[in-house]
Amino acid sequence: MPIARAVLLIVPALVALVTVGCAPQAPAVPKEAAVDHFVKGQVLDEKGDTEAALAELRRAVKIDPELSIAYSSMGDIHRRQGDWESARRAYESACQTNPFAFAAHYNLGLTYQTLAEAAEAAEAVEQYLRKAVDLYLRALTLQPEDFDSNLNLSACYFQLGEAQEAEKYCQAAITIDPSSAKALANLATIKDSQEELYEAIKAYKASLELDMHQPDILLNLGSAYMRQGRLKEAMRSFEQAATEDPNNSVPVEKIGACYFYMREFNKAEESYVKAMELDPKSAAAHRGLGVAYMSQFIMDSKRTDMRDRALEEWNASLEFQPEQEDLRQLVEKYTPPLEGPKL
Repeated sequence: MPIARAVLLIVPALVALVTVGCAPQAPAVPKEAAVDHFVKGQVLDEKGDTEAALAELRRAVKIDPELSIAYSSMGDIHRRQGDWESARRAYESACQTNPFAFAAHYNLGLTYQTLAEAAEAAEAVEQYLRKAVDLYLRALTLQPEDFDSNLNLSACYFQLGEAQEAEKYCQAAITIDPSSAKALANLATIKDSQEELYEAIKAYKASLELDMHQPDILLNLGSAYMRQGRLKEAMRSFEQAATEDPNNSVPVEKIGACYFYMREFNKAEESYVKAMELDPKSAAAHRGLGVAYMSQFIMDSKRTDMRDRALEEWNASLEFQPEQEDLRQLVEKYTPPLEGPKL
């Protein structure tokens, strides 16, 4: 983001009464010196000497603690370095010294949003997201037509589980830039989460018309089709995703699921095995292959070999992803009792 131009608040000078015997006032600290250090910091930063740049910027704010753009520049450097806590402090100082600095508010919101992504505790995630929301809202009061602020605000609301607000600001972003594949994909995800599948599919397809090279969106589209029982359309989406991202096991595993629901078990097995070749630790692929095997045992109880192979795959799936309570129950249900030697 470009650095916002500093807004100078011009305060009329107070007329002082001249009193005989008053001591003369100390001369004001020259603001030009602070600006000189700021400019030197910018030049050094452009040359890649970030530590020297930070030193000059610190000198600038020491001389003029109200120089908002210097704090913003420090925040930009810290953010590029991945030092998000230092970036946060710098941007906060920029916002405090200039409440009308759009870039500082936007960048502070982005910083809190990034901190939320890195946080592990749910309370910390929510706290950071709420702060990001407040800052993006402030940024939008300064520049209501800013695309990134609307889209990021929408993402924060979505993570907070507030779908209506998420959709509101996502739609605003689309109005600003109707050609944004990302904004349309985000709208589709919001609709998908609300089980508004036709609306989600429409938005997914609109996003893909603008940019076909989105394997994750193709996966989401295929999953939406599957939930509607439209297996052929789902298969096409998953095949496109596999073409776009040939090293990803997920679309191949999803193709296996489509074949399973079509009752083409051999093709399902082939897809699941291929998915495991791409990712041997794919819990979903092991689970799906186990389901394909177990279905054949259920159709023919004499095929205990299929049952045993299914249980082997299910146990492997649980090793890679233990949090599958339904699969644990299936393993318990179909595991034959142990029989000791007869005496």
